[in-house]
Amino acid sequence: MRILFAVLLSCILSLNFFLYSEELLGYNANIVNKNVVSNTNLDGLRSLGYYKNEFKDDDLNFRNAVLRLQSDSNIIADGIAGKQFKNMLNKRLQQGKEVRYNDYVKNAPSSKIWITVNKSNRILTVYWSKTAIRKFPVAIGRTNYVTPKGKFKIKTKVENPKWSGGGIAEPVNGGDKKNPLGKRWLGLTIGNKNKYGIHGNNNPYSIGQNVSRGCIRMMNTDVEELYRSVKNGTPVWIGTDKDLRKWGVYQNIL
Repeated sequence: MRILFAVLLSCILSLNFFLYSEELLGYNANIVNKNVVSNTNLDGLRSLGYYKNEFKDDDLNFRNAVLRLQSDSNIIADGIAGKQFKNMLNKRLQQGKEVRYNDYVKNAPSSKIWITVNKSNRILTVYWSKTAIRKFPVAIGRTNYVTPKGKFKIKTKVENPKWSGGGIAEPVNGGDKKNPLGKRWLGLTIGNKNKYGIHGNNNPYSIGQNVSRGCIRMMNTDVEELYRSVKNGTPVWIGTDKDLRKWGVYQNIL
């Protein structure tokens, strides 16, 4: 009986560890394809100001640079240096370093700052009235935890948020490197609980993928910048590219 109990306990602990790791590490089961880093692409990204030495991992720095160019250009942000990326990089090099977003908004929900999250392209856009002023690559919910669609607002702002464990793991204190919420939390008016939000991450390779439990993940440096720019009550529209167009927001490719 004791042996059977020990085996059962071991299985339960193994399952809890799996669930904990899945959320904590960003669901690595379908993690990104390996990029082939060419000097041409690297030099181009550097000249446009997208490449930054943020991590010791050079592949991650390159991937982040690809994501930044993709989001600025309104093409699918997946971090893969494929054909569409290469064509856009060449186009951007001809245009120059300054970015002029090609967005069109019919009726803005605010005369000041507001936000959209394009689930088709995995891009978060910050607007000032009808003008796009900043774009960031994000990660969104996976198939069984889809990021909700709708028109919401920011209702809470928290620095170094504590992660509750989501009912699947032990809580993680704010500021801990293992915290899946990263360094900032922007809670959204979705439902009655503080369940969905825009936040940082503890797995930078997850950005540009559909991997979260419904929240919107950002690079930690990006979410810190966004956190400084917005306040409670800021409108946040979340939907596919088709949804946004229905709502009068056209995020055209550069």
